Amino acid sequence: MPDLHVIATMVSREGKADALRDALEAATRAFRQEDGCLSYALLEDQTRPGRFMTFERWRDRAALDAHMQSPAMADLAPRIPELLAEALKQDVLDARLLL
Repeated sequence: MPDLHVIATMVSREGKADALRDALEAATRAFRQEDGCLSYALLEDQTRPGRFMTFERWRDRAALDAHMQSPAMADLAPRIPELLAEALKQDVLDARLLL
């Protein structure tokens, strides 16, 4: 089974970009240490500050499922709704051709 790729997009509420950035940076450090995390990048849009994307690569569905139940996710998840201007968008993808 090929590894899974996840792209998540989050847009901060007005005045909440710094708080969201701080929360995501702390969580990303923890996520990178999780079993099954092959890579995890947090990026911020240069033209739209406060718009963040994650590019994640997980060993398999079990690793991704465990990530969603991890202590770091349990800490982050309740804070996200107050920081976001719109619903989090998450795409889970299978790689077809990579360089």
